[in-house]
Amino acid sequence: MIARHALAAFLIAGLLWTSPSAQADETISTFSLDALSFVSFGDQQILFPPSGSSIKFRFGAPAADGSVPFTIAPSDVSIAPIPLPNSAGTLHYTIASAASGSLVPTASGRKLTFTALVRATLSDTTRAGSYEYEIPFSTETASASNAEGTDSVSVEGMRLVDGVWYGQLVGATTNKTNAFPEPGTAVYTVLSGQFDQIP
Repeated sequence: MIARHALAAFLIAGLLWTSPSAQADETISTFSLDALSFVSFGDQQILFPPSGSSIKFRFGAPAADGSVPFTIAPSDVSIAPIPLPNSAGTLHYTIASAASGSLVPTASGRKLTFTALVRATLSDTTRAGSYEYEIPFSTETASASNAEGTDSVSVEGMRLVDGVWYGQLVGATTNKTNAFPEPGTAVYTVLSGQFDQIP
């Protein structure tokens, strides 16, 4: 019995000892959004995230090819509710579940890509609701069309500049036909900013 308890204690101690090293390869990098970040609803209405908005990227260990995987938890997205022009309402953006992607080295900077289930929550005196969109984000190009297929948008991002770690992530989707503002429009976003560090 004593030997069994000793073995259990040894195993628990081993887990406690190894758990810090299991997280040692994780690098948490904060992407702080700047004033060039925005969400456009078919170029009919443009919303700007409040100052101080940021997203945390949890980078893992680099692979043999130099690519670095990362994850983003819902709690890592820190964007305050965005006031709607000519309205008492706000739109609050977050993600509905954890997202994952990769950072890939290229001859012209680091390419970053991930897909997120974005949740937009409308809060207004006359209406409210949450809408979810699966949106691919990248430092490359994003395109989307409106619900009727009569209009389309395309926007280009910017790869991360080595050493400076500035970049622009872009994403695009079609707004829900019952959403607000500008229902059914081709929506695109530019997340412009700088990482505090990159592994």
